[in-house]
Amino acid sequence: MATDILDLSPCVWHSSCVGTESTLHQIAPYVGKMKSKMARVLIELASSPGETIFEPFIGSGLVALESLILGRSVVCCDTNPYAIVLTKGKLFPPPDLNYAIRQAEKYLDESANNLSYFDINQVPVWVQDFFHPSTLKEILSLVDILKRNDENFLLSCLLGILHHQRPGFLSYPASHAIPYLRSKKFPKTAYPQLYEYRALRPRLLRKIERSYKRFPQVNPLLHKDCYLQDVTTLNLPKNSVDAVITSPPYMNALDYIRDNRLRLWFLGYGDKASLLKGEPMNIERFKKLMRGCFKTIDFALRPDGKCYFVMGEVTKGKSHVDTASVIVDIALELGSFKCELIAEDNVPQDRRVRKTGKQVKKEYIVVLRKKV
Repeated sequence: MATDILDLSPCVWHSSCVGTESTLHQIAPYVGKMKSKMARVLIELASSPGETIFEPFIGSGLVALESLILGRSVVCCDTNPYAIVLTKGKLFPPPDLNYAIRQAEKYLDESANNLSYFDINQVPVWVQDFFHPSTLKEILSLVDILKRNDENFLLSCLLGILHHQRPGFLSYPASHAIPYLRSKKFPKTAYPQLYEYRALRPRLLRKIERSYKRFPQVNPLLHKDCYLQDVTTLNLPKNSVDAVITSPPYMNALDYIRDNRLRLWFLGYGDKASLLKGEPMNIERFKKLMRGCFKTIDFALRPDGKCYFVMGEVTKGKSHVDTASVIVDIALELGSFKCELIAEDNVPQDRRVRKTGKQVKKEYIVVLRKKV
């Protein structure tokens, strides 16, 4: 049955879901992520419980987590290491709060004994600028242990409190989603308390507690795979997924590397050039990425399976790029898909981290179906 425009009415997801969604969605910020209400609608329209959702550009892992909550298995991938850590943290969390706290306490004790191994003078100055020296040393020691033990949930919680001006965060006054110091708004002479040492242990433990406030019940038998890999090189079994739901990067309308640069540095990825290597910086690279993406989808998606692409409008210089039409044209070129619907959705102001500038103001939901 074709998707009806009424099924995709934006009024369903434009209201806030911060107080009702799983708090695992709120472990750490990610610029430009889809709303959980929208993801829920798309998942329920595209699939049935027990089926498998493929998300080739996972970002914050929102679609993957909502798929599990709704009883779907998930396969997902991304080239951004922060996206992978965050998604794995959501898909594979400790089973309960008490266990998570015990694990955190163990690693915190170990990291406290290893502080002497870390020399903050070896840290880039731009990173040092965000933290009190003692706080920075605690972060370095704990991150090292969590990475070595693949503790993605605890690492995600730590990255979630890495920077902000609020007392529960670790940095000097800074923005939350995007790391910029706010020393002009909060000068040290006027706000000396905001530049004091911030202990990592109590802040991390409180963050973990908040993450379990609305902890979802997920069927442990559901399959979940998450790959740090480009979708164009991903080899999935033929006809192994039932639906695709994703929001691809559209020609750096958002800069996921720059906006997550502090978190990426702590994860060991300080070389921006290497991370940008496969990013779709222009229309030709975007088309190349999407052609490769559709080849992977065409092989893995079962006949009659649906694809939902959430695409933002893009302005490059004085030109407007209709990303929805680009997606449809590439899908039709392949010959395996038909377009059922393109639905329009204005992005509410409260969903934008940046309130001014040339950010995405309108989205399109492209609904495709694989031919039988």
